[in-house]
Amino acid sequence: MQTRQDKKTIILNKPVLNLKQKLMQWLRLSNVPIVKLYHGYGFNQKLFIQGHVFALSAMPRKKHRNKFLVNLFSLIRLFTVKPIANAHVQLHWKEMIIDTETDEDGFFKFEFTIQDHPLNGWHEIMANLLNANGKSISTGNGFIYIPHVTQFGFISDIDDTFLISHSSTILKRLQVLFTNNAHSRKPFEGVVEHYKLLAEGHTNTDEPNPFFMFRAVNGICMIIWLNLHA
Repeated sequence: MQTRQDKKTIILNKPVLNLKQKLMQWLRLSNVPIVKLYHGYGFNQKLFIQGHVFALSAMPRKKHRNKFLVNLFSLIRLFTVKPIANAHVQLHWKEMIIDTETDEDGFFKFEFTIQDHPLNGWHEIMANLLNANGKSISTGNGFIYIPHVTQFGFISDIDDTFLISHSSTILKRLQVLFTNNAHSRKPFEGVVEHYKLLAEGHTNTDEPNPFFMFRAVNGICMIIWLNLHA
């Protein structure tokens, strides 16, 4: 019969966090270097994708709530970033390996030509952050969209074209920023159906016209493929 003295108790010691680590955890910030890839796109044999390398960045939100202080805090966290300049980024597309460096804002982009003709749809792609010895210290995954060959293609602005932003009125614009999040911001009435009709013009639902959303962020032109049928 096993006695209490015979039983072994295993105690798992939690790592002791210092004040800075506790503050980072509370603010949901990470000081682990990351490679952030944005959705890219391609046509024929040319592919394009861009991203950032950060030494400090905000962790993804777990919940989206329409509360002023929560949205304000989340908005501030989005700007709490520390880019890594002149970082060595290596992109992997199937058997291809392409290298580049980030600019002073930690921004990078790849525009390259491939030999084969990839199928239409989403294609996963990977980029590594390399140290001075050429060793990968962080990996980011992204996707490139290859649209169907159709008669039309559309590029649209976002603020006050698709989403209600009140760009011309500072107070109303701040109200939208502080009281809404990505899940609660409202598009203009009828605009979603209008864009769907454009996407299906002279084609069918399974092969929609490519539709991209345009936005300038800190002087960088961001073009995001919009999935109108999601």
